[in-house]
Amino acid sequence: MCSMGKHKPSRNKLRLLRSRRAIALPITFLILFVSLVLLVTVTYYFSISRISAKSLELKVSGAEQEMISLEKIIKFVSWSPGSYQIYEFGDFGGKLRVLPAAKTLVLTITDGTTFQEVFFDHSVGEVLYELPPSDSQENVFLTGDIRAVINQSSATMAQLYTSPGEENYEMALSYRPLAGATVTGSSNGKPVNSLRVYVISLDSSENITRSGSFRLKITCANVTSNWRTYDFSNSITSLLIKASLDDASGQVLLPISSNAQGAIVNLETITCSIKLEDAGW
Repeated sequence: MCSMGKHKPSRNKLRLLRSRRAIALPITFLILFVSLVLLVTVTYYFSISRISAKSLELKVSGAEQEMISLEKIIKFVSWSPGSYQIYEFGDFGGKLRVLPAAKTLVLTITDGTTFQEVFFDHSVGEVLYELPPSDSQENVFLTGDIRAVINQSSATMAQLYTSPGEENYEMALSYRPLAGATVTGSSNGKPVNSLRVYVISLDSSENITRSGSFRLKITCANVTSNWRTYDFSNSITSLLIKASLDDASGQVLLPISSNAQGAIVNLETITCSIKLEDAGW
C-alpha cells in the first residue's frame, strides 16, 4: 500500500508570499496615515469655518447692540438744547458712516379732496453701519417698524433696521415724524384744533466715515418751531398728515373738531436737530 506524503511548497513560492506580506504592511500603514491626515485636515477646516462663522455672528451682534445704544443716546439728548453725550463705538469689523444729507422727508397736510399743502421738505440725515461679510444677515427691524409716520406717543420715532447695502448688509438708523391732535378752545365761534408734528433731524451732523474703534459726540443742537394756521369755513372731521421718506410713504388720520361754521387748525412743526461729530481716536 502506497502512503501519500504532504505536499510542501517550493522555496520560490515561500519567497513570493513573504515578499507580498512585506509590501502589504507598509501600504496598509500608508493608507491609514493618508486617511488620518485627511480626517485631521477636514476636521481642522470644519473647526476653523465654525469658529470664523461664530466670530462673524458675534461681531454682527455686537454692532447691533452698539447701534441700539447709539439710538438710546440720541433719544436721551433729544429735545434738550445744549445737552450732549460722548459715545465710544467699538471695533466690530465694519464701517460707520454719518450722512446728514440723506433721507429727504416731505410732509403734506390734506383733507383728502380739495385742500393740500406741503409744510416740510428737507433732509433729516441717516447713520449707516456697514457690517462685515456674513451669510447670517436678513432684513429685520431692530427698533421701530416700516411706517413712515406715526401718531402714537407710545411708538418710537427711530427706525433701525438691517438691509442689503452696496457691498454688504448695513444697519440704517433714521427718524420718522410723530403727529398728534388736540382741541385747545374756540375762536370766532369755531373750535380751535392744535396739530403738532415732531421731527428729529440729523442734518446738522458732520459727514463721518470711521472704522475700528472711535468716539462720537452726540449733541442736541437746537429745537425749532414753525407755525401755520388754517381757517376752514366748512365742517370737517379729520385731516391727513402724509409723509414721504425717500422710498417709504405713509399717512396718519388726525381727528378734527368742527361745527357748522367750520374749524381753525393750528399746525406746529417742532424740529429737534441732533448733531453727530467725530470725537477722535
